[in-house]
Amino acid sequence: MKSIIVLCGGYSKRMGQDKGLLFFNNKPLIVNVLETACEYAEEVILVLRNLEQRNQYENILRKEDFYIKIKICTDELEGQGPLMGIFTGLKCISSNEALVIPCDSPFILQTFMKNIYQYYNLIYDAVVPEWPDGKLEPLHAIYNKRILNTIHQLFKGDKRDVQSLLLELDVRYIPVYLLDQSSRAFLNLNYPEDVDEMK
Repeated sequence: MKSIIVLCGGYSKRMGQDKGLLFFNNKPLIVNVLETACEYAEEVILVLRNLEQRNQYENILRKEDFYIKIKICTDELEGQGPLMGIFTGLKCISSNEALVIPCDSPFILQTFMKNIYQYYNLIYDAVVPEWPDGKLEPLHAIYNKRILNTIHQLFKGDKRDVQSLLLELDVRYIPVYLLDQSSRAFLNLNYPEDVDEMK
């Protein structure tokens, strides 16, 4: 079974609002991402930061056909960043591993999802895209559920960054262009002008 975890951290100071609620292609950004995820995976987990954000999203998503397919979880501790989102999502999945993607990358297509899963093997803790300059894409990556204790230990040591997690794992790094030749899957929305430029 294929599982996908969609991370949506909430309000962005740069954007002036919750990224997932930005309109892109005439619908909220989160709808764009979840539609693709639900078409590919049997299990889709949406991780939100708190109950307030959950209520906002449920009001929007319950109108969508895919709503019955997604499971919504909220971070165990709010304000801890993407690492907590990965931790929460992995605790919610039924399968042994999941592809983690952010809610602000509207160009993640099923081809990317299929490609990255082709490189996953149970011997690895994670499969992470890598750029030629060595930059990593840990929020477009597959993680095995067995890393939960590793994440827990990082939090106990007051470490909150995903890079610290990767240093503790057996990771298979895959060139981004083998996963998406256009590299558009890795584009995300960070500034208001990005919305118009990416359309």
